[in-house]
Amino acid sequence: MIIKSTRFGEIEVSEEQTVEFEFGIFGFENYTRYVLLQLDAEDPTFQVLQSLDDADLAFVIAEPFLFQPSYEFELPKMVKHQLGLKEEDTQVFGIVTLRSQDNVTMNLKAPIIMNKKLNKAAQIVLDSTNYPIRYSLKGGA
Repeated sequence: MIIKSTRFGEIEVSEEQTVEFEFGIFGFENYTRYVLLQLDAEDPTFQVLQSLDDADLAFVIAEPFLFQPSYEFELPKMVKHQLGLKEEDTQVFGIVTLRSQDNVTMNLKAPIIMNKKLNKAAQIVLDSTNYPIRYSLKGGA
């Protein structure tokens, strides 16, 4: 299928690249359908969640473990059930924000949990106070 993106123009994507958020992403609850795009084929560190419902809406995401190897938390049973998760199908992402070249952060407090086999995802808020909303990626991976 062909999708439209303000940042990337028209892109051909496969159905396997689509991701469904039952409840959306916090602040964007009305947008539930996304496609996962690779920014750089040679460097998979950063990816983009491009909305299928709004060509202007896209999030840069990355796996938090690449920047914070000790990042860990217990997934709520409700989320595991909602997404039909098995450990081998689970992928975790953090939303990356670029405020300036020297101010790049990741939200570790509210990760995106994805079932890569079923293409379902949810954003959760961790109870732990150990992880900030703005974890600096400067000097990271």
